[in-house]
Amino acid sequence: MSITDLFPVKVLLEPAAAFSDLAAGRRGWGWPLGVYALSICLAALLFTLLPPQYLADSLEGFSLSRDRGFFYYFPAALAGGLVLTLFLSALVSALARFLGGGRLSLRLAGAAALIGAFGLLAAALHGAEGGRRAAGLAAAAAAALFAGWAGYSDRKAFPGLLKCLMSVSVLALAGDLCGAAAALAGSVRAYTAAEYVFAVLSLYWSAKAVSAVYGAAKARAAAAVVLGAFGAMALLFLALNTGLLPAGIFEALLLV
Repeated sequence: MSITDLFPVKVLLEPAAAFSDLAAGRRGWGWPLGVYALSICLAALLFTLLPPQYLADSLEGFSLSRDRGFFYYFPAALAGGLVLTLFLSALVSALARFLGGGRLSLRLAGAAALIGAFGLLAAALHGAEGGRRAAGLAAAAAAALFAGWAGYSDRKAFPGLLKCLMSVSVLALAGDLCGAAAALAGSVRAYTAAEYVFAVLSLYWSAKAVSAVYGAAKARAAAAVVLGAFGAMALLFLALNTGLLPAGIFEALLLV
């Protein structure tokens, strides 16, 4: 047995092979769920323990509340992150299939316009009350229904995609370990750099996962992942702006 046979190492060093195993059903749910939960655990621990300046640089423009402890944020982020990952996976599934054929430029423009409109709606509902809040809740319900349809219509490949995207949490875990080391060294800049570098790497690994599951070309897979990430972020802001998500949990989810 070589070191690359260990699943987290294989995801880091041989992502295409690891994702192919997951997509083909040669790997079960144990490792994906395990690394996902461990990454959330470490992220929640850092969120509650790090001095404010470290998180303020990563969440520029946000004032952190952090009015609860680890045993509140960990289960909340675990559940919220799972919902967000399910939505992201469903959106990426729909985008990968839509962008998989035809002229990429035309299809990409249409998909980007829809995701952009969803993002603008989420931003416009900041502080919404009354009828505007009701419209936001209706939009959130529509997004949930769309995600359910996307996952069900792709039910053969969707479990494999979900396992792959959960396994990308290995990158988040590595980033948080580097961030923790930077914090111990007292470097705010190194902590922020580690978080951003591994966030970008996570997008790249996610594109590799889409290619493994759907056989998509790199450009099409990358487009599906980037648009899916924007869509998931828009949903997160929509949940915050309509009061579905407390500010503290929203902040924690931004860091996982």
